[in-house]
Amino acid sequence: MNKPVSHVAVVGADSAAWIAACALRRAFRHRELAVTVVDVAEASKPRVRWTLPSQRGMHAMLGINESEFMAATGATYRLASEHRGWQGEGSRFMHAHGELGSELSGTPFYKYLLNEAIEGRAVNGDDFSVATLAARQGRFARPMGEGDALTASFTYGFHLEEAAYGEFLRQHAAKLGIKRAGGTVVDVELDGSGAVAALRLANGERLTADLYVDCSGPQAAVIGRLAANDRDDWTQWLPCDRMLSGVMPAHSSAPALTQTTATASGWLWRAPTAAHTHGGYVYCSRFLDDDGARRALSTALSGIADLRVDSLRAGRRRNPWVRNCIAIGGAAIELEPLVGAELHAAQLGISALIELFPAAAVSAVEAAEYNRITAEYGDGLRDFTLAHYRLGAARAGAFWDAVRAAPPPPRLAHKIDLFSANGRIHMYDFESFEETDWAWLFLGARLVPSALELQIRARVAQIRPEQVAPLREYVQRLVLSMPPHMEFVRRSGARSAQT
Repeated sequence: MNKPVSHVAVVGADSAAWIAACALRRAFRHRELAVTVVDVAEASKPRVRWTLPSQRGMHAMLGINESEFMAATGATYRLASEHRGWQGEGSRFMHAHGELGSELSGTPFYKYLLNEAIEGRAVNGDDFSVATLAARQGRFARPMGEGDALTASFTYGFHLEEAAYGEFLRQHAAKLGIKRAGGTVVDVELDGSGAVAALRLANGERLTADLYVDCSGPQAAVIGRLAANDRDDWTQWLPCDRMLSGVMPAHSSAPALTQTTATASGWLWRAPTAAHTHGGYVYCSRFLDDDGARRALSTALSGIADLRVDSLRAGRRRNPWVRNCIAIGGAAIELEPLVGAELHAAQLGISALIELFPAAAVSAVEAAEYNRITAEYGDGLRDFTLAHYRLGAARAGAFWDAVRAAPPPPRLAHKIDLFSANGRIHMYDFESFEETDWAWLFLGARLVPSALELQIRARVAQIRPEQVAPLREYVQRLVLSMPPHMEFVRRSGARSAQT
């Protein structure tokens, strides 16, 4: 069984499976690695995704031209998320994909904002962010330049429809020589050591490979046979277990922005693509049934139609690599889509697999390291998601009481406590969200530390408002020079509702 890896079978239906297949084929084309995708077409897939900027890097790795991708899929750009009501009615804040201001004497700009808040002179950080102002004003342009230039101070993700994106990736995979086998996996044959020997498909085919990559989502069609109950459950912290979603007509002036709104039993969302406006409700069934969710969503988003409900269950596998099977994406980690990290989580697994790709099919040493790294990444994504619920003033209501009833995970508790004490943001190894992302979140939740670190306090105390005013003005001028977001999308050739 323990022979060199020359053939990988990827099981899945959504874009994560095709990304995994393309990435492996591209990374090991010099070895002529054979890759077959078992396209489990009936598996549940999201209608729309909002992604992190890491999607751009993955596209580059796969050799995907962005203009061709935009034209083929009807995707739109994503500069930020706007979160409303998370700290009570009337509250709102932005999390932008970009820097917050510019460094001042080697000090992160958010430290200046914190000092002003501590001194009772709160300053709106949004005014110093290109991505935030552009998102608010419905404008977009790609970043330009490099280094500390404001024109290079932001980045972007995408809003994309899963069906169109998946088809685009299937066509790309075919060009790379990736084979496709259709049909449900009806049985997983194991050998005497407990490794996967073959997959039995509904069409009668028996598929053998050296490694099996499970991208089948929460059903975990393959790895579930090797380790059925090997899972950490996160529902004590993230109890939302249902998502109702639907579509509305496209908006001709939609911003490059994902919008969420906290409610009594969860949160509503809205995301634009070129062909549709998508909306949904992520909620906890202990506090709201499906009929109540439909009524609430229809009231909040007039005209939404074609509704469907999907199940959620937050958690991750303790060991996503078992014997010769590696779980990636939803088969390894499941989170509500609040921070847009579903494809990012899959990419983390794909990248780690490429770095640790084994010489032989069963490789315990590489598997152990893979499981360690992906566990830390997964816990980091959990903490960033949970922080939206835990930071700042608590909303009233039974659902919000339940979310905050359990003590937060120790690493998140330490991060919050340290920031509350001195404004320091502790970064662990293998975190997906950077210090600036956490700064957006802390500032947005209006969490003001008791003080700043002594060496930081001395620097920012010397900065006067008139010194930062030119930065605000430059950001405003830069944003005004950008075209409207949907105009930029149309220039990119993205399909609209009329085509």
